[in-house]
Amino acid sequence: MNILKVIGDFNIRHANKRNANSSARGVAAILDENTDFLVREAYNATRTNIIYSIGSERGCKKIMITSASPHEGKTTTSLNVAIAFAQTEARVLIIDADLRKPRINRYLGLTRENGLSDLLCGLIDTEQAIKHSDKYKMDCITSGHIPPNPTELLTSSEMGNLLEKLSEKYDYIFIDTPPVTVVTEAAAMARYVSGVVFVVRQNSTISESLNRARTSIQMANAKILGYILNDVSTASYSYGGYGRYGSSKHSYSYRYGYGYGYGDKEKEENNKREVPKKKAKKEKK
Repeated sequence: MNILKVIGDFNIRHANKRNANSSARGVAAILDENTDFLVREAYNATRTNIIYSIGSERGCKKIMITSASPHEGKTTTSLNVAIAFAQTEARVLIIDADLRKPRINRYLGLTRENGLSDLLCGLIDTEQAIKHSDKYKMDCITSGHIPPNPTELLTSSEMGNLLEKLSEKYDYIFIDTPPVTVVTEAAAMARYVSGVVFVVRQNSTISESLNRARTSIQMANAKILGYILNDVSTASYSYGGYGRYGSSKHSYSYRYGYGYGYGDKEKEENNKREVPKKKAKKEKK
């Protein structure tokens, strides 16, 4: 499995401790001049690996960043990877395609209105939808108003046409999408992009969920560029340790609570699988 770069638990936890008074959750995890050197270097290495993964493709590179399940750090990772590319003076656009639970506008200090949903519905034109972040030297299309039909909008021909049009203006377009196993948008949009990057979180990502997500993307004939391992303890990390995902030796949190309203079917299934293990362990004692 191709790991683009390990981004350790110092990424979020230590940064948030240093910026404990931040009023917006997660803002401290966004790259800036106060970010730890090792974190900046981790994202720089990720940038290099992505460039080499799609280096043969000409023109604008459209990269979708997603995860198998919620709460794995895909939004902050998407932003930080986009920022790392913008630091090279490349023309970068990030699109918030998570139309059910958008966050990018809050992290960048932008308004959510006049965004992707409004653009796909024909309520505004492209120039009205594009917002610029002076701080990070890149452009952004926020989610827009929360629509009643996000799947139809994101999988429509208008979405594909929009990306083609935007490709004429940018070197890189990064798309933050919903988790693959929760809703279908990411898998359906995969056909429009140059490649897909998965964000996985140590002691949280479940191997079965990741395998299902990967299969969904592969069925869309999309290229998987690699995986970004997030929130890992670098002191105990080794290349052979990736099999720890889903291992019975570790306990995992199933409290997804992503707010999609589709229920916790996956949570119930995984909890059912855990019950026999716990009983067996008790009998052994």
